[in-house]
Amino acid sequence: MRGGILCIAAVAVLLLAACGGSGGGGTTMQLSPAAYRAAIAKVKTEAAKAQSDVGQGLQAKTPAQLKEKVDAFAAATQRIGDEVAGLKPPENAIAPNTELAQGLHDIAAGTRAASAKIAKLKTAQAGISYLQHTKGPVEGSREVSSALAELQKLGYASPS
Repeated sequence: MRGGILCIAAVAVLLLAACGGSGGGGTTMQLSPAAYRAAIAKVKTEAAKAQSDVGQGLQAKTPAQLKEKVDAFAAATQRIGDEVAGLKPPENAIAPNTELAQGLHDIAAGTRAASAKIAKLKTAQAGISYLQHTKGPVEGSREVSSALAELQKLGYASPS
């Protein structure tokens, strides 16, 4: 679990360091730069919780327990991606915001795929080993990293 979970957790840490905590639903008006910074900062709380929860998967005794933690991370990442997608950022942040949302959705999809494989394994240790040796949702991780780097350059995300 360590490799894949570490990849997933690394993305969550990247979110934590660069952004901030959870967000409310989408907005209909374009956000001011300050309001957008605040909205991005809200992602931190949800990302921290998702990271903590998926980290608890290392303590799983059964594949079902491990799958439950991985599924919860996928759901949280999907929800965070939906929140980011629902934001109406300032004009100069539209592209990185879109890339961030897409990356989060790709991570959620990759995590769900890993969960499906874990469900077929006989032991939690086999699931942990599978996650340790898989590369995880690489494309989504790249998208998130790229988007956060751009948002940081633009002043919407704090440095890691």
